[in-house]
Amino acid sequence: MYFVVAMVEETVEARVERLVLEYAQTVPEARPLDARLSLQNDLAIESLSLVSLALRLGGEFGVDVVDMGLELGEMKTFGDLVKVARTLKQQPTVSVGERP
Repeated sequence: MYFVVAMVEETVEARVERLVLEYAQTVPEARPLDARLSLQNDLAIESLSLVSLALRLGGEFGVDVVDMGLELGEMKTFGDLVKVARTLKQQPTVSVGERP
């Protein structure tokens, strides 16, 4: 007996939501998450956790967010984070230890 497993690529929004839910202290019931949700006020993600979240997001797309000069202070909402993720997805990937 053979089983075929279909690999469905996760959307950018789904990837961001999955990571955000790992860091959120307050988790709303509605899915998908509303783009207007405040990362700090609605989801209770602390600033240090936001840094970690941004680094993980870069890792999801194989991009070094430090080299990109990502402005974390500009990421206020879930929608802002999705926009950043879309930008990261379009960047060339960097291998571990490699600098562009």
